[in-house]
Amino acid sequence: MRVTMSTIYNQITTDLNRLTDKINKTNESISSGKIYSVPSDNPVALTQALAIRNNISDTAQYKQNISYGQSWVTATDTAMSQVQDALTQAKTLALQGANDTQSAASRQAIAAEVKTILEDVVALGNTKIGDRYVFGGAKTTGYGTGQSPFVLQADNSVTYNGDQGGISIQTASGLNQKINIDGHTALVAGGVFDNLKSLYNGLMSNSQTDIETAASALDSSISYISGQSGVIGATANTLTNNSSMADSLTLIYQGNLSDIEDTDTVKAIADLQTQETSYQAALGAAAKVMSVSLADYLK
Repeated sequence: MRVTMSTIYNQITTDLNRLTDKINKTNESISSGKIYSVPSDNPVALTQALAIRNNISDTAQYKQNISYGQSWVTATDTAMSQVQDALTQAKTLALQGANDTQSAASRQAIAAEVKTILEDVVALGNTKIGDRYVFGGAKTTGYGTGQSPFVLQADNSVTYNGDQGGISIQTASGLNQKINIDGHTALVAGGVFDNLKSLYNGLMSNSQTDIETAASALDSSISYISGQSGVIGATANTLTNNSSMADSLTLIYQGNLSDIEDTDTVKAIADLQTQETSYQAALGAAAKVMSVSLADYLK
């Protein structure tokens, strides 16, 4: 096959363009910090990068869920702690009211304090995060005017209008965590309202026996609330662990993504220097070839 000068010139141009393209891509890689600029550069690597980005996005959503769950658990724990303090105060009043030196009038005065405690505990049972009731079970909203999960009736009994449903959040792929304790489980089942009512009635009726019975029952309620607080504490610890796991996964995913996408600057600069040297050498060779005249070629 005869090689013409035109063929040689075309080959030189092609080689120079190829080297120029390599230099341009290496420059882009250094300036952008990314190895690939378009999907066609490395479809397999970019597909892997997309999958990792989806994992990062999912994990970020899990972190948001966990943060919401932690807020819910904190509100629940705070309310339960205050209920326990209120019951402890009521127990102190019960022991005071059971004293033989108390009169009917003084016991009625103590009963007024117990009534205030009962109202406070009802208010704690209606704790909200935003517009959602913490102790409403799955029924966190949707109550009618003047309604709420707990309602104090005229006879000092307390009605629970919520349900016993659970609220769960997704904390990782395939992993869900319950974050609430419904009002029945948290308060009603522990006799909190019934025992406060019994103490109030005993004080109002000036019955030392009833007061002593109510005082003993309050001990049981305090122990019960303490147990429920332990459940909440365990949930808080689980969410903390879930949050740490999400942070660790995010770091791992980001490292994997960096391995696929990010430019190794030191290597890229070395490659650029090699490419520029090759380009200068190619230019020099091309100049020599192109300087050959037709007459020189025919010699």
